[in-house]
Amino acid sequence: MSGVSAWRCKRCTLRAFPKRELCPHCGGRKFAQELVARGIATEVTSHRGVRIARVRIDGDLTLLARAEGSVAPGSEVALRHDDGAPVATGA
Repeated sequence: MSGVSAWRCKRCTLRAFPKRELCPHCGGRKFAQELVARGIATEVTSHRGVRIARVRIDGDLTLLARAEGSVAPGSEVALRHDDGAPVATGA
């Protein structure tokens, strides 16, 4: 499956990642799952030999993902899951 699951609050429409029990904005308890396939890497760093990217999705959601390939700040990335963890690959 290509893409990462984001969760949209059914009460206030805020998106969250990872899934929450309560919406951090309004306290809502019901979420709709959305598949997010692309984003923009805003920062890239490494920790213990693993490259990590902060990825902005449509302006209202940011997530951390393992960076693979040609991921650089400002570049468009494709998102996928690898055993439950988000991965950003240079698009």
